[in-house]
Amino acid sequence: MEYGLVAVWWVAVVGLALFGLPVAAWLCSTLPGRGAGFSLGIALTIVTLVAFWVGHLVLGWVALGAGLAALAVAAVLAVRGGVTIDRRAAAEALVVFSVVYLGVLVVRSVEPGITPGGEKFLDFGLLASLYRAPQLPPEDFWFAGESLIYYYGGHFLASLLTRLTGTHPWFGFNLSMAVFFGTLAAGAYELAGSIAANRSSDDSTGSRFASHESAGPDSAITADSTVDSRSIANRVTTGLRGRHERVIAGVTAVFFTICASNPSTAIRLLVRRLPGAIRGEAATAFAAAHSQLVTEWVLEPIPQEYNYKVASRIIPLTYDPFPLFGIVRGDIRPYLLSTPFLLVVAGLCYAYYRTPATAVRRRRAVVFGAVPIVGGFMAIVNTWSFPTVLGLLWLSLTFADAELRSLLPTSAATTVDRFVDSAASATMRGALARTIGAAGITVGAGFVGVLAALPFLLGPVGSRPSTPIVVLEAAARSSLGSLLLVHGAFLAVLVAASFAWLRGRVATSVVTAGLLGYLVLVALAPTTLAAFALFGPLLVVGWYVLATDRNVGFEGVLVVAGLGLVLFAELVYVQEGGGSRFNTVVKTYMPTWVLWASATGVLLPRLVRGRGEWSWSRRRQQVGAVLAAVLVVSTAVYGGVALKSHFDDPDTGGSTLDGLAAAEENIPDQVAAIRWLDNRSGRPTIVAAPGIAVYAWSASPASSLTGFPTIAGVSHEIQYRSREAYVDRVRAVNTIYLGSDAWRAELLSRYDVEYVYVGPSERDRYGDIRPFDGLLGVTVAFRADDVTIYAVNHSRLSESDRNVSG
Repeated sequence: MEYGLVAVWWVAVVGLALFGLPVAAWLCSTLPGRGAGFSLGIALTIVTLVAFWVGHLVLGWVALGAGLAALAVAAVLAVRGGVTIDRRAAAEALVVFSVVYLGVLVVRSVEPGITPGGEKFLDFGLLASLYRAPQLPPEDFWFAGESLIYYYGGHFLASLLTRLTGTHPWFGFNLSMAVFFGTLAAGAYELAGSIAANRSSDDSTGSRFASHESAGPDSAITADSTVDSRSIANRVTTGLRGRHERVIAGVTAVFFTICASNPSTAIRLLVRRLPGAIRGEAATAFAAAHSQLVTEWVLEPIPQEYNYKVASRIIPLTYDPFPLFGIVRGDIRPYLLSTPFLLVVAGLCYAYYRTPATAVRRRRAVVFGAVPIVGGFMAIVNTWSFPTVLGLLWLSLTFADAELRSLLPTSAATTVDRFVDSAASATMRGALARTIGAAGITVGAGFVGVLAALPFLLGPVGSRPSTPIVVLEAAARSSLGSLLLVHGAFLAVLVAASFAWLRGRVATSVVTAGLLGYLVLVALAPTTLAAFALFGPLLVVGWYVLATDRNVGFEGVLVVAGLGLVLFAELVYVQEGGGSRFNTVVKTYMPTWVLWASATGVLLPRLVRGRGEWSWSRRRQQVGAVLAAVLVVSTAVYGGVALKSHFDDPDTGGSTLDGLAAAEENIPDQVAAIRWLDNRSGRPTIVAAPGIAVYAWSASPASSLTGFPTIAGVSHEIQYRSREAYVDRVRAVNTIYLGSDAWRAELLSRYDVEYVYVGPSERDRYGDIRPFDGLLGVTVAFRADDVTIYAVNHSRLSESDRNVSG
């Protein structure tokens, strides 16, 4: 293990978080922890977004320095604004980040390799090419001469951290992964902990705004100058209880965010231990709900080398990963990299939700400044996340106490007042008007977010073919069994929480009848309507709760947002990546996971212990405790089994974070050549055999493991360039290896090739390759093991180029 690099990265990242603390404290002054857990996410957003804009002129230390300077300026301005930092909350966030950061590195240290599987070649190629790029947008390392058409913001951030710490990208790949997961954990802890602390205080005082200090000079919150000893004692007791609730909720949220999985693995183990009379039928039913298993496999013992991927492929023809799966596999996919910043957005929305109506400047700063800026950054990290950000903001505006008109200029507010706020929010017309008004303000905030990401949206990504939204065929919708396997753990919490809220407001008999009716509806619903029967009633209840009970916490907004994402993927899909709903499911499922995990951090402890209107009898609290125990155990089983297999069968002989370790194991005869190429300065264009097989070691390793552009890389490019464009490039590469010297010279000049790579993949594909030694201007630059690399001298090559005819 490279302990020095681990320490350097920790110091660098914690330093960034310290500068982010005052900015977070100013934006989240209405939250108990002052947004301490969001400080790193906010700091990374500022640094990367500024570097992104500057990077269109020049990258390297200039862009990074501009980002760091912007963060320092923001921190100074926040401090001058008179912020108060919660040091204990900051310490808690640091502990959470550090534990997860180190834990992820321990997991990755036994399997650190950058392999073709799971699109790691794509992810590392993005990181390495951005690290080497002279400016943005970067050249596509699998399609030389053309700009990258992909959302690369998260990989750009990883490249900045790699440069800041003086690390080679092969190591930066795994270290940046740990930073992202640590930031995600700190955000989940902060969000759930803040909601729980405020809920505890609200239960004690009956006021949504009772648990925090003044929100600033424009806040209407003041303290009574004459308080007796009893009120002081009550405040102290409330504060201590709030701290306690914060820790419990935060730890619970971190567990479900980072350590938990769907319960499919636990159910599979349980089925094998059922009595023989029902074991076969249960195994058949389980296999029918799990697209990756058949009855025989369910009944067999889980092997020592457990296939951890099975738990992420439950719904047929989709992908249902969760953060722990990404940790075990070693993912820095865009849908994962965006999740820490989604929780930052959720925290900012919650800060708005808690800010009193009179703090107009602060609310405007959050709605039209902080949220859309972070959302714009997320559009660069994972464009799919931008609509989720807007949806979360829309829900927050809809259900917050403050009047919408106060966010607008006076002239516009007068018009809005007549339509929106003049109607009582308790009426149907008032609720509809407020919902529409919130949508209008969200559109305005979305425009700011688009401006923040404008160079990206107007750049090469804007040239991609349109991806229409298509109605999902009824036969392709998820079955009840698969939905329960994927969402079952969170669903149990949501149903229990809905029951607990309703029982305090309507007769118990009515609630019981409603629950039974819901179960009957779910059981009898046809497969094509299973998702709507399962989640539709919960969405209605969640919306009704938020609309009618102003004391309900922000966890309700998180729940409703997740329900909306789940149902969206069952109604329509974005026709991208082969025309299936694969991408739509994975990129709505991951944000749903982190939103519901944070909400569960608040809801589950309250179900167990009882607070406010949720005060149950001791027996019911015992039922809640049993539910919590079952959920924790069932969702933790996967981690135990998968990690045991992971550590029992390491890919390396010892602990290391070197991403090239897998290449040394799988393609040892090419490692010396790849290291030699990597030591070349700049970003020279190379030519190598096209990587037709996306998930094989023949997938352009020379380009993928260095970030150097190649004429035609992996066939993944077909999704972005069209089949015709990719095939034309493949033909050009074929000609370079097999054609006449004249055509070779012309193509090497056309694509400005500096190195020709001849290794095992090239020999397998082309057989007897015509020698390059006789081509004027081409000489052997490197030869070792099974690879020869030729250097191209273009000044001499031009003499051959003149002989091309026709």
